[in-house]
Amino acid sequence: MAESALQHWHEFYFLLGTSAAALTGLMGVVISINPDTIAERPTSGVRAFVTPTMVFFTTAFIVSALLLVPDLSLRSLAVLLALTGIAGVAYLVWVRGHHYYVHGVGDQPPSLDYEDWVFFIGLPFLSYLLLVAAAVGIWLHARFGPPTLAFTTLLLIVVGIHNAWDLVIWLAQQKRRAS
Repeated sequence: MAESALQHWHEFYFLLGTSAAALTGLMGVVISINPDTIAERPTSGVRAFVTPTMVFFTTAFIVSALLLVPDLSLRSLAVLLALTGIAGVAYLVWVRGHHYYVHGVGDQPPSLDYEDWVFFIGLPFLSYLLLVAAAVGIWLHARFGPPTLAFTTLLLIVVGIHNAWDLVIWLAQQKRRAS
């Protein structure tokens, strides 16, 4: 683990990393509830609202794994975390979730409510920006770095859990409509 400033966080990141890995695997179970519904959706909708949930869990797993790497310097950790945060923001821009929130997906009109915007767009952007801020804090040996990183990693998992549950409910509704 990276130097003593983060030594006290070992168990926290071990727990979060394990949880993130398990939740990533469970997403496969969620999708298997009604795979035909996912397959029938426009690729852009799946890319904007389903795949990011996997990315949130995977990001939390990667951050946790980085914190558990023995003998990783704080500078190296900070650079890797900053790159992860920047990549996360770029990914969210690429999937165009906000565009689909405003304009709808495919030929469907917009049907997402404010809560959807918060959990699928707002909080994910905030998480990745906080990840960059935490990286800067760790680089500068600032006191806010480690707790900001912990909050950010936990936020990614909470957002992923919320979005996975939203997906389960939506898939169940689609399955019920089909029968």
